[in-house]
Amino acid sequence: MVNLEKKVVGIDVSSKFLTISFKNAQNQEIVMNIGNLKKDILSCLKKLDQKDYKIVVEATGSYSSKILYYAYSKGFDVYQVNPLTIKKYAEVRNLISKTDDEDAKLIRDFGEKMEIYPFEPKKENLEFLEQELNLLQDLEQEKARFSLKLKSLRQKARLNKEVVKHYETLINNLQKEIEKLLKRLPKLEDEELQENKTLLKSINGIGEKTSLLLLVATNHFKSFEHSKSVSKYFGVAPRMYHSGNKKITIGKCRTTKEYIRSVLFICSWSAVKCNPQCKALYERILEKGKCKKLALIAVCNKLLRQAFGIIKSKNKYQLDFAK
Repeated sequence: MVNLEKKVVGIDVSSKFLTISFKNAQNQEIVMNIGNLKKDILSCLKKLDQKDYKIVVEATGSYSSKILYYAYSKGFDVYQVNPLTIKKYAEVRNLISKTDDEDAKLIRDFGEKMEIYPFEPKKENLEFLEQELNLLQDLEQEKARFSLKLKSLRQKARLNKEVVKHYETLINNLQKEIEKLLKRLPKLEDEELQENKTLLKSINGIGEKTSLLLLVATNHFKSFEHSKSVSKYFGVAPRMYHSGNKKITIGKCRTTKEYIRSVLFICSWSAVKCNPQCKALYERILEKGKCKKLALIAVCNKLLRQAFGIIKSKNKYQLDFAK
């Protein structure tokens, strides 16, 4: 059931401003704009009582992180909603106008009528690890980009040695930065992360890097109630469209987790050889005449489900578990 004991503060987030909608003690509707800065957020939260209000924020990545963190640290019940959910909710209500004020009111109304799971922030070490892993991704991509350019350049008949030297220096510097970063990662791992990482590495097909990426991205899978939600989150869940005589496979529900999805796809190559459940699934899909890429994406889905089950049960992967 929806918690009606507290009033809802709906917050629409942008890079510079927060638009806030709530009802005061006299039940009057208040809409105001504040800066998306620490001092402005804390000043606004002081005017609200944790016993009377709960905070509902539209998720906008880094822009919404400050209001979520400071509201949670001040003892408010904090909830985060997907922007797509709010968009569909507006369509259901047949709303055609879109302004920051209207969006804040809509978020507040959604929080008043719908059940939402509470927001739980990540630990500090996980936040730092996530930033380090994002940096690692950027460094690796830059190194690969410059390496390809250098490889192409060396095919020219007349070669400028100064340009080649410059590219080699850039690639060497990037490699040094990657090595420094990899040495910093273990220092941020706490006991819980090391334990869960060991559990995930017991799955045939998942290694050190993939297990770390999954645990950091999902906050040890604490943000998910079902394995299907994990598959949707990483964009490997199949979608079907059935209407009358039409039966269409739309494809996968792609998300922004492209990098982790690509790492999982590489893991699937090993999983189809050494993971019995993944191998059986892969062969069964190929027997139906499906393409190999589709079968490998299904294996990615299977790996995520196995990872979710192992972390929730705290048991290592067992080859004969089905038996």
